[in-house]
Amino acid sequence: MQNLESPAAESLPPKLIEQSHLAVMYSYGSLLAVFALYALWQIINDGNAVAVLVLLIIKTLPLAIFIPGLRVRRLRTYAWLSFVSLLFFIQSVQTAFTQDARLYGIVCTLLIATLFCALVVYIRSYRGFYKVSF
Repeated sequence: MQNLESPAAESLPPKLIEQSHLAVMYSYGSLLAVFALYALWQIINDGNAVAVLVLLIIKTLPLAIFIPGLRVRRLRTYAWLSFVSLLFFIQSVQTAFTQDARLYGIVCTLLIATLFCALVVYIRSYRGFYKVSF
């Protein structure tokens, strides 16, 4: 029996790789947006802009390092981001147990969990399709 698929179809990445990449990018961008919006909300309520902006930079700089690697889809970047996201997960769970920032902590926890799961799916499907290692 003859293979009905064209050779070009075999070289195209599966839909799962593209969908997980989109999930990574959306959850990553949403997480950065939530960090920025919460900082803005703190500035409006407390008025201590310098302290809040310094904390925002400290929080977002470790995530911003990964932007170039995510844009070119470097597999090692995805792997390292999954490790770093676990540190943010720990911090967001702790924040979810505080009285004043419970909603913020829950939203961050959900976004980071989504990011981590999407990263794992992307890495596994990419390695499975292209037969590469790190």
